[in-house]
Amino acid sequence: MRFKRVTAMVFAGSLLVGMTAPQAMAQSNGEDIFNGGRGSSVSQLPSLPEGSAIGSIGGDELTQIGQLDPEQYAGSWYQVAAVPQPYTLQCLSNTKAKYEVIDDATISVKNSCTTLFGTTSDITGKAQVTDPETNASLRVAFDGIPGQSLEGETNYRVTYLSEDYDLAIVGDPQRRSGFVLSRTPNLSGEDWDLVKTTVTDRGWWDCAFFTTPQEGGESLALPLCTK
Repeated sequence: MRFKRVTAMVFAGSLLVGMTAPQAMAQSNGEDIFNGGRGSSVSQLPSLPEGSAIGSIGGDELTQIGQLDPEQYAGSWYQVAAVPQPYTLQCLSNTKAKYEVIDDATISVKNSCTTLFGTTSDITGKAQVTDPETNASLRVAFDGIPGQSLEGETNYRVTYLSEDYDLAIVGDPQRRSGFVLSRTPNLSGEDWDLVKTTVTDRGWWDCAFFTTPQEGGESLALPLCTK
């Protein structure tokens, strides 16, 4: 599959890309910008179910979808839930990602969020396809982050994608990260049920995901398992 070059496309999504699996959301001007705020106070969470894991280092890798069309995947995404990452704690809300196809194997990435101080933080980078047979696994690296390079192992894998490309679930192969992405800032009750079932089926603990506050969407960061 060849990527069609996109010269003018706006993406405001949530993304898909983090520092390392997207594992990196790293920092822009000293600020990270990937995950939504994680200020929710939850006194007690359910115990980890047998067979589930926040991460699965040494176990079976996260599965991927059979085929991804980069042209359809490009565009605006809102992060509506994610496994919290320490480098994104200053992000309070409105975490988004913008994707644009550059060439046959490369996608530009721009992530942004509203910080705890009410300012907007953003960071740019690129994603390199690591599995050209499916386009569903990529390597993400952000500009100006020491040690980051497009030369490396997969750190971004699409494990679920709706037929209309309106809802996606991604993570790194070891499930150290996980992100729920949507074309809209809010999900229906039916969609939330699908998300919970899917992340559990893919080997994550659903309580490890927290909702991401978005304008027009969720107002609090709460464990996905409470939805």
